[in-house]
Amino acid sequence: GAGGSGVEPRLPMRLLGDGQVSAWCAAGLLDGQREVRLRSAHLGDAGAVAVAESLGEAVVELDLSGNSVGPAGAEAVGRTATPSLQTLILSGNGMADSAVRRLCAGLARPGAPQLLQLSLAENHITHAGRSLGDLLAAQKRLTFLDLHWNYLTGDGALGLFEGLRGKRKEEGGSGSSKLARLDVSWNCLGNTGAEATVAALAAALEEEDSALVHLDLSYNSLRAEECAALGVGLRDNHTLLGLHLVGNAASVDANGFVVANTASNSSAHQQSRPASPAKLLGQVSATPQKRTFLVSSEEREAIHAAFRAVDADGSGTVEPSELGATMRDLGLDTSPGEAVALVARADSDGNGSLDIDEFTALMESLIIKEREERETKRARDLEMDRERSLLEARTSCWICESWQPIEIEYTGEATAVWAYLSLDNFEQATRLEQDSTGRWVCERMLPPEQVWVVLQVDNGLGLLPRRPTAALPKAAAIRLRSAEELPEAEEAIVFAREVSIIDLGGGSKGGQQQDHAQPCSQTRTVVLDDPNRPGSIYVVPRMTQAEHRRRKKAKPWSFERSIFAEWRFENEKLLAAACCKDFHTTKAAKFIKGKDLDRTLQVIKAHYATFLRLYRRCASLSTAGASTFGVAMTVAADMLAAADVMDDAFCRPSDVDTMFIAARVREKGADKRPFSVKADDKLLRFQFMELLLRVAVARFGKTEDMAPPDALAALFQKLKPQAQRPDSDLKTFHAALHTEACDKALKKHEPLLRSIFSCHSGRFTKPGLEPQMSCKEFEEMLAGSEVFNELFPAREAPYAFLMGMQLYPDELYSLDFATMNFLEFLHGFSASLYLRREESPLAEVLERFLASLSSKHLLSGFLRGLR
Repeated sequence: GAGGSGVEPRLPMRLLGDGQVSAWCAAGLLDGQREVRLRSAHLGDAGAVAVAESLGEAVVELDLSGNSVGPAGAEAVGRTATPSLQTLILSGNGMADSAVRRLCAGLARPGAPQLLQLSLAENHITHAGRSLGDLLAAQKRLTFLDLHWNYLTGDGALGLFEGLRGKRKEEGGSGSSKLARLDVSWNCLGNTGAEATVAALAAALEEEDSALVHLDLSYNSLRAEECAALGVGLRDNHTLLGLHLVGNAASVDANGFVVANTASNSSAHQQSRPASPAKLLGQVSATPQKRTFLVSSEEREAIHAAFRAVDADGSGTVEPSELGATMRDLGLDTSPGEAVALVARADSDGNGSLDIDEFTALMESLIIKEREERETKRARDLEMDRERSLLEARTSCWICESWQPIEIEYTGEATAVWAYLSLDNFEQATRLEQDSTGRWVCERMLPPEQVWVVLQVDNGLGLLPRRPTAALPKAAAIRLRSAEELPEAEEAIVFAREVSIIDLGGGSKGGQQQDHAQPCSQTRTVVLDDPNRPGSIYVVPRMTQAEHRRRKKAKPWSFERSIFAEWRFENEKLLAAACCKDFHTTKAAKFIKGKDLDRTLQVIKAHYATFLRLYRRCASLSTAGASTFGVAMTVAADMLAAADVMDDAFCRPSDVDTMFIAARVREKGADKRPFSVKADDKLLRFQFMELLLRVAVARFGKTEDMAPPDALAALFQKLKPQAQRPDSDLKTFHAALHTEACDKALKKHEPLLRSIFSCHSGRFTKPGLEPQMSCKEFEEMLAGSEVFNELFPAREAPYAFLMGMQLYPDELYSLDFATMNFLEFLHGFSASLYLRREESPLAEVLERFLASLSSKHLLSGFLRGLR
């Protein structure tokens, strides 16, 4: 029915089709629905047109996948889609290029919805990829584009990736697309024009403002040289966390680097159409490669302790009746019958009981078996969730495999320290850096499984402190690294027989987990929160060693190239526009006549900056709930009393109250459009201006017989000291913030800041609009970030909010002035730290707080699922 959360048919297929669905639409069954899902409903163009033309203003998701929508239906969907639509799924319709071009034209029109997700998989798309690339410039909020199982190749693929790169800002464009996830698996990128296609993709990934987080290029027949070119483009990209290349002549290592396979130029990479999954699966084993698990020394000690606890009589053996309780203590569920069978299996001497060696061997085998079963189930569940073939049973995708950031630490004395991991068979080394406390640390992304670590400490081997250790079944060869500060090693290769264990798979029973090692949740997690710039990370891909970084000559810092570049300062033109807007909305013409009216406007223009400081300071003191607009009666009266404006004749407190009420009355015959805000019993900006005009006429016009313009000038002279503090705060704050040091700190932590902004914005934003942050959300964010102190209490949060806001001439019919965009959030958050009045430079305060927040959010609530 109308007003529901969604509609999805559950009728027999013979009852569905264009006629049935058109009848639904004619009956108004789609009115007020937020989610319309008509998957595999036997729809053609007629049904799709009927659905598109029946969608209401509330719809946020439209799913027409698995139908037969053609050019007319695709055009109708693009042409009639309402601004509230966020998700559009048209997969499996076989629409072909013509229909896709019409859809793109409709979605690029003025007033078209700004989608978050667009799915066009299995639609026989070949050359329309260029139209999709052009669409990315119009769809500025699109974060997920699914194009898998199409025929993209040649100019179509080239146009798509050129659109992904976008037109640079210096060329008049808006920069790279904000697309975060792109799936072009099972296409034909390697067939025609592959070199130019890969070059365009690599150029898009090289852009500093690239927002792509997850890219699937699986099964595209890309040759080794093309994959190598892609790897070069990725060398300086540190935002792409997930890359899939199975089915091409390359793989992705644990650090996100592309490793081209020069031996893979077989016919499998030359086919004109990707082979079916069933055919490919028939050529490989369906069983994932078996992994090796180790039992740590701490777990072995726990087994020995359990044996001693059960062997109370000191006989040195354990009976079957005692085995069940022991196994339960180790977290292994075993029935009495199973315990008898286990003893019989492990009793090598046949005496009906287990000595300590037999008991230990049995427990170790059971622990390893349980871990193998858990790993098999995890891999199977993950593949079902991802809908991937068993060819991709394991990848190095940080997102799909739920990799997590882990700090590797060494606290002993050393000149140089490196870490070797089992992820790459101990072949690559990550150098640890010494921090201010003397610890040697580095950060790595690790999968939710058991990872083995060996340290090179100077020219010898070492282990991680406070981590479980285990003996390797076969010694691992370690090629020692050299450094200028170290003497030459006697042997270039040494053998490690013991390793430290980091287990993120939740499989460690007896060993201790370090605080940094978080157990893997049931759902996939990723270190990013918002797909646009989602999340804060302190481990970035493809930046593990200095030789992987491209050396670039640093350009001199300038405001125009900073994160503040789009900030709109209060210039003369903007102040005049806002002043005229306010003045002409007041009822000043009712009590100021003739030429005095124009002269009064000139006076208020000259003092408008002072007026703004007074208004915003009073509004911040009057804030309640989710808004910062409006000055309360008591706050206005206190300001006038503090400035010694009131008298005993025509400007008494009761007179001010009357003038306050008069300023709130809307003039008859005026524009009756409703204001975008409801100020309740407060004064909006233009009404606050009218109050000051009325006070000036009463206080200085009637008492001292001044003309209104002179009376207003006299009033501002009285009020000037009240505006000095907010004016000084704003100027000093801008001078402290708009510096190279603050720019670097904010850019360094921009993913974290975008994640925080995303998590604390949009609650009061209308559907279909870009999420903005209200004052209430801003105050909640500051409270959660522990910013408040004695000099900056919570009641001052609205003041920091308004210090971060730009000036908007229209405060009547737009909400821009009352909610923050991301740039304003950066200023508001920085203002809150400035108002703490610390002695350290603002850049140092920013870096300290953001580093603390980064660690907190990475290891707690900011790790979210990304699907």
